Amino acid sequence: MTRLVADPERGTKAVGTGEFVEYPVQMVLKSIGYKSLPIDGVPFDSKQGIVPNSAGRVLTGVNAQKDSVVPGLYVCGWLKRGPTGIIGTNLTDAEETFNSLAQDYLSLQPAAAGTAGSGLKQLLQRRGKHVVDHRAWERLNSYEVQQGEKEGSARIKCVSLDDMLRVAHPR
Repeated sequence: MTRLVADPERGTKAVGTGEFVEYPVQMVLKSIGYKSLPIDGVPFDSKQGIVPNSAGRVLTGVNAQKDSVVPGLYVCGWLKRGPTGIIGTNLTDAEETFNSLAQDYLSLQPAAAGTAGSGLKQLLQRRGKHVVDHRAWERLNSYEVQQGEKEGSARIKCVSLDDMLRVAHPR
């Protein structure tokens, strides 16, 4: 749990109360918070809690010029602008970042064949996490659509993790 306290630089900030609540869930995706954390190897402004950027293009450092970008690295949301705004603000941010990526697309060097995402996949596998790549997602999507057709619906979702993994990764 947190409580909000006055902060002379940011107006307010969240401070932990030491009280914790546990919920029995299968997965947690953190999408809210009050301050972003740095990512190894990515420039970070610890005072503002953001990745320095220009229209979503990650800059080479906190005080870098707007044209001094890390090629192929982009940011959006609170990591881009700090903990402000509402869901709609994140959508506008994402559009700006996507537009930057689209403008840069032709000048970006493609990843070596077969390496894109492989580091993340290996990390997740080492940690014992289930990986659902695009091919596996297509199997799941197709299955859900087929089940929906049988019932006169657009799709019937697999709602349990076990069912999703069984369909995505048939034996």
